[in-house]
Amino acid sequence: MDSPGRGARVAREIGRDCLAVRVRLLGRAVTRIYDAALRPHGLTVAQLNLLATIATRQPVAAGLVARLLSMEVSTLSRNAQLLQRDGLIQIERAGHGNGRVLTLTEAGGEKLAELRPAWRDAQKQAYDLIGGAVATSIARRVDEMFAEHAAAAR
Repeated sequence: MDSPGRGARVAREIGRDCLAVRVRLLGRAVTRIYDAALRPHGLTVAQLNLLATIATRQPVAAGLVARLLSMEVSTLSRNAQLLQRDGLIQIERAGHGNGRVLTLTEAGGEKLAELRPAWRDAQKQAYDLIGGAVATSIARRVDEMFAEHAAAAR
């Protein structure tokens, strides 16, 4: 049985060294920046990224979008329904099976253009928060991971 002292030592080590908690805290801070910038436009950064992903791959299977964005299908479905309700995307049944196909509407393209200044402002704030060199390093590593993930999804 572990003594209370040992548990406290382990807890201090985890608190001091855990990369997962630090990345999650950083992610939340960055998300708050983008969400605050996008709030006046009625979208979250998750929805913006969904629009951008659909725009670059359309028409695109919803399942592929979920895999590319490392998103739960239920989360994708909720956000996609909101975007469809607002006229920014179309959701259609796939030719076979239970899948759905997502397409950006003209209004969705216009929304992306409208959001660009707010996104750029949030981008600058996020780079300032993280530091340019660190932000560039993070972007490079995630791009590498995304390329590997996208290749595996094909």
